[in-house]
Amino acid sequence: MPKFPDFAERVDMITGSVFEKFLPKMRQQGENLVRLHIGDTYLPPTYELPLRADFTEAHPLYNRYCNTFGVYELRKTLADKVREDNRLPVTWENIMMTCGATNALSVSMMGLVNPGEEVLILTPAWPFFFGMVRIAGGVGVEVPVYIRLYEQPDMNVADYLSQFITSRTVALYVNTPNNPSGKVLQREHLEQIVQVARQHRLWIISDEAYDGMTYDQREHISIAAIGDAYEQTISIFTFSKVYMFAGLRLGYVAADEKVLANINKMIVHQLYSPSTLAQYMMIEPVKTRHQWGGEFIRHCHELRDLFTKNLKLKHFTPEGAYYLFFSIKDYLRGRDYWQAIDDCLDSGVSVAPGKDFGKDFHDYIRICFAGEPPERLAIAVERLNRIFG
Repeated sequence: MPKFPDFAERVDMITGSVFEKFLPKMRQQGENLVRLHIGDTYLPPTYELPLRADFTEAHPLYNRYCNTFGVYELRKTLADKVREDNRLPVTWENIMMTCGATNALSVSMMGLVNPGEEVLILTPAWPFFFGMVRIAGGVGVEVPVYIRLYEQPDMNVADYLSQFITSRTVALYVNTPNNPSGKVLQREHLEQIVQVARQHRLWIISDEAYDGMTYDQREHISIAAIGDAYEQTISIFTFSKVYMFAGLRLGYVAADEKVLANINKMIVHQLYSPSTLAQYMMIEPVKTRHQWGGEFIRHCHELRDLFTKNLKLKHFTPEGAYYLFFSIKDYLRGRDYWQAIDDCLDSGVSVAPGKDFGKDFHDYIRICFAGEPPERLAIAVERLNRIFG
């Protein structure tokens, strides 16, 4: 059973890159090495691309395969960011690039979970993670936490989580700021989660897709920065949210080198490596994040206020991320839940059904308040008030 610090049995059944065992000697050769081992061409594209000449000149290998862990320059830049912003004890060797947080979460499950083993999923949770646990052969155990913390902010999370742990529990999944509830876990909550993980030797999967996206001067705290949790935590980040580049399909993992080596085996056999071009594109934005990131978060804060102050339905005010998540049970007025969802569509507004975020949320809906400009959001609020008010 792969409780921390062990990995899933499938990890030992496969190797990493076929060239991995030769890397020390290859590095020793340096520029003297004539590289005939990779199926790649030395030629740049001869057709016209919508790329600036100064970019391609600065990054002449943009069209080539890169190291399966990622481009060194970006890994080094991200290590600086993670040390500074997230307070994790990392170097560039503790950073691995992935195809978005989706890829990172998927390979983490494949690397940590054997068939039949259990993963605690703090809910409501991002819908695709449930499937990732199942694909790895695991069993997701839903633990409704985030809405309870809105209602009971002093709840002892450690005592509560302990009720769901069995002899087959090997990991837990935590997402703060949370999609879909917007809940931001405080330091005391994270300390209690770490306490449980240490006591039961559980791996911690920390989904930090909304890294830094908090409101009302709340602090985003990475759980791996709590005590000695780093060694058993896989911290997962993405360029899809604060960086506003979901279409780039780029993310990264921060973790102990041994963890990355085992997860990398999964990536090599799935996609070899993320886009080299995409990685070179994000070096400068990471370096300049403090120049533009705050303005984006302030704008999301304004959008949150626009929506929450005008929505005449009972809801908790999100503390982070860019979602509202609330029950419409009291507003159905005799309608079936799915009829209400259809009424939303017929009125020209789309929402996400709550049951996809966990079995306890069959009468909830999720609204993304950053997906449309302010004038369109105002229209959406008016329509929702009319449908449910």
